Amino acid sequence: MKLLHLLFLLTFSINIPAQYSELCNISNSEKIDSEKIDIDDLLCIAKNADTPFTIFYTLASWCEPCRLHFPDAVDLEKTGKVNLFVILVESETDKRVVNAINFIKSYSKNIKYGVLKNEVYGTKTGKRNNKFVTQITPARFELIDDYGKFIVVDKSGTILFVSNWKDYDKDWKNAKKMIENKIIPLLH
Repeated sequence: MKLLHLLFLLTFSINIPAQYSELCNISNSEKIDSEKIDIDDLLCIAKNADTPFTIFYTLASWCEPCRLHFPDAVDLEKTGKVNLFVILVESETDKRVVNAINFIKSYSKNIKYGVLKNEVYGTKTGKRNNKFVTQITPARFELIDDYGKFIVVDKSGTILFVSNWKDYDKDWKNAKKMIENKIIPLLH
């Protein structure tokens, strides 16, 4: 029975292409249908992407802006210049993380995602997000640990942009405007 379960997981559940899993030494979660990641894994994914840029998008199942802007993150991948990767900020042991995975899969089964490692970020969502945002945000950007972040990384592993609520110019429901003004210029 365990062998069948393992075969199923290997056949249907791997959401990070094998090239990243192997090159970046990314391991599967034993608790949920996801790989476990940290900042080093994310930078490795960006460096080994088949596109010039990788957009990392943070998602929590209960976060309205995260869910609202998710289709805009997916649309960025359609430009052909970016690889999209969703970062689940809820822990592997948080029952809500399954809702986030189901949300992603309901949109497309081909979207790549991973959960932040419990052993690095702990299990409390707010503290996990704060630690991750602190690690990923370069000093030249304002450090705001909100959710639904667009993080742009180039193939050298340089973090070019980390969004926050202020980037939306008082119109947090309109990600398209923020993307046009802040992200698209970086992709040229």
